[in-house]
Amino acid sequence: MISAARVIQELIIFSAILGVFFLWQARPLLPPGSDVFAILTLGELLFVGDSILTFVRPRISYYLGLVLAIVALSETLTQPEHYALVENGNVPATIILVLGSVAQALLIGFVLWFIISERRKDPWAWPGAESPA
Repeated sequence: MISAARVIQELIIFSAILGVFFLWQARPLLPPGSDVFAILTLGELLFVGDSILTFVRPRISYYLGLVLAIVALSETLTQPEHYALVENGNVPATIILVLGSVAQALLIGFVLWFIISERRKDPWAWPGAESPA
């Protein structure tokens, strides 16, 4: 059985790889001279850094991945332009959009499950737990 930590690591790496394809698809769709592509590139660099961090400091990487996934998913779901891409029949962009959204939702779920399961293993990790006498 694959551990939750391994699934989280793979989802973070998958998000970083998918982000490259996302940037490739997004570049021609953005207005020239806008700073949006620079912001998207910064987000992608954060995902790449997080994927490297999964091998060095996994626990920190999981928390960073959780934050990045929440930001990415909230931005994806609130942009009407993304829904317009789906309606227009842009298949590559739609595939990237759907895969990315599913990956971010799974990442959020697995990180939260990992945090809760780790806390259950250590009874002293919960706030208000009694200190040993």
